[in-house]
Amino acid sequence: MTSWLLEWRIEVLRNMRNRRFFIFSLLFPVGFYLLYVQLYGRGAQVGGMDWAKYFLISMSVFGVVGTGLNGNAVRVAIERTQGWTSWMLTTPRPATQAVTTKIAANVVVNVIAVAIVFLVGALVEHVDMSLGQWLTCGLSTVFGALVFTALGILVGHVGGREAAQILSSIVYFLMSIAGGLWIPVQVLPPFLHHLALWMPTYRLADIAWSVIGNGTVKWADVAVLGGYFLAFVLLAAWVSTRPREIRSVA
Repeated sequence: MTSWLLEWRIEVLRNMRNRRFFIFSLLFPVGFYLLYVQLYGRGAQVGGMDWAKYFLISMSVFGVVGTGLNGNAVRVAIERTQGWTSWMLTTPRPATQAVTTKIAANVVVNVIAVAIVFLVGALVEHVDMSLGQWLTCGLSTVFGALVFTALGILVGHVGGREAAQILSSIVYFLMSIAGGLWIPVQVLPPFLHHLALWMPTYRLADIAWSVIGNGTVKWADVAVLGGYFLAFVLLAAWVSTRPREIRSVA
């Protein structure tokens, strides 16, 4: 357990020192949130709620998706191509520890990312929600986003450093757009609307949207996210234990 906690602490520090965290988890979500709320106006309505509330959830999810994908894929790819992952497999450390410590470390990073976006919404755009709504939306976003942490780890084990960077960025923006984070699913064409229902990005945001809109949680959202999380974790753990040729980072 001591080795697990030590590795978890190292992962937290590495996340906090990663400039990608500030760009994709803080700068982009906060900047786009302020911009789009001003463009469309606080009083606009989407799905029965104010645009400022709706888009607050969208950008919170957008931020934690960036943390999970861009924050992990490149770093895992570097570890693997430098031979660090293969070397660690020769130690008594459980093979799953590399995955579980990164996932747990991302909880801390997600809390910071969501808290900052929520503070901007409350203090700058005067978003008004009950304490229960703030907590439920925040916690569901923080822990639901671990799906994308697992996906980022998987992407990092699949490709090299540059391939992982490109692939994670493509998946990041495609999932965000297809999941209705940028364009509300209510205005999407029928095909894209149905596609969005299967996106983990939509399912994660829909938990908070439902809490704000009607005070309930759709368990279908939780089930779909749980299925994605289990699949990504198992695939990442399996891929990480496969013997690979050590390649140069360059």
